[in-house]
Amino acid sequence: MNSTAHQSIQKYLKSYSNDLLNDSIDDPRLKNLKWCFVLVVPVCGESPSFLDDLLIHQRIESILTVMVVNRPTEHDKSAQWFTENQLLIERLNFDAESKVELSKQHHLLLNVNGHDVMLLDFNDQPFDHRKGVGLARKIGADTALKMIQLNWISNPWIFSTDADVELPIDYFSVVNKTNHNQSAICLDFVHSGSDPKLCDYQNQYDFKLRYYQQGMKYIGSKYDYIPLGSTLIIEASAYAKVRGFPSRSGGEDFYILNKLAKVGGIYQPKMPKVKIKIRLSDRVPFGTGPAISQIKQLEQQGGGYKLYHPDCFYIIKQWRDDLLNYFDHQKLPHSDCGLNDCWHIGHVLENGFKQSKSHQRWQQFIHEWFDAFKILKSVHFLSESLPVISQLELLRMQRYQEIAGC
Repeated sequence: MNSTAHQSIQKYLKSYSNDLLNDSIDDPRLKNLKWCFVLVVPVCGESPSFLDDLLIHQRIESILTVMVVNRPTEHDKSAQWFTENQLLIERLNFDAESKVELSKQHHLLLNVNGHDVMLLDFNDQPFDHRKGVGLARKIGADTALKMIQLNWISNPWIFSTDADVELPIDYFSVVNKTNHNQSAICLDFVHSGSDPKLCDYQNQYDFKLRYYQQGMKYIGSKYDYIPLGSTLIIEASAYAKVRGFPSRSGGEDFYILNKLAKVGGIYQPKMPKVKIKIRLSDRVPFGTGPAISQIKQLEQQGGGYKLYHPDCFYIIKQWRDDLLNYFDHQKLPHSDCGLNDCWHIGHVLENGFKQSKSHQRWQQFIHEWFDAFKILKSVHFLSESLPVISQLELLRMQRYQEIAGC
């Protein structure tokens, strides 16, 4: 790691971090502890056996799992999750060979059935329900970043996942395939389950995720990944540059990747694949679990899950191409279907043109301005005038074949 990367990390830790090591880094029992990799997992209402399932395929001994046990304040299941969290905490403490107290609540548990765990226990301090899993990921990743800075962790990547996952055998070695220009890795994934109905609901949602990704690739956007917190790996200095995970109750993976894609490439290897369990979940207000519940409810009501019309992506592609060509021709996009007014594009292009002294810099300006958030908002804007459609209708459309074959 070069000096610029070190400076970025130090600046972040000093001004923006929620790490929990400031009071304990001088403990002599921590001086000689080192690991190769650090894995961050937010945990809410999980089975005591989840850690064994998560790491069942891992044969690397030098892994530290930073487990952030949490629950939201205003939720019907908050009391139930408190009890479930407490059972997990007691089991981890019982199974640990030894323990180092970091503070009254937070402990380093060594050799928990072969795994080292930094247990960050917020069960008695429930999170604001508006911050939820994003705050849990931020605390865990900030603590991981601090350990990387202290050289407790030798590999400068922060591995992020969830409690409903089985990590593949070669999960940690994937960082060896990256280059210095990449800020993050989005791994591919597969969902698994035994309930045929839930599998069907999950397949419908997975199709939507991959269809949207196809649309992003068709547009030509570099934000063409699927943002899942369970499949995300972030380079340490890039994490610091974008000021970490946002403290949100959902979508924290989307928003941090939106920033990471502006400071480096997003590596998307086809292998290894993360295995995610199919389950209904209301731990977060939106995302995979709530989407499965929504699809189930729509079916029970006699409806079906709807998808964006493929013309949304066609229109955005033409519009974005016109934006990219503006530096050479200085002509506003035509056939914009209202996007020019939606984004006040004349004003945006005028200001951007003043700051861009070369064709390359203009391309970068458009990449940074028309980001994943604005593309998603543009899709929603166009969907107000284009009908949403079923998966079967979509598969029959020529425009979809064009997008899928991109």
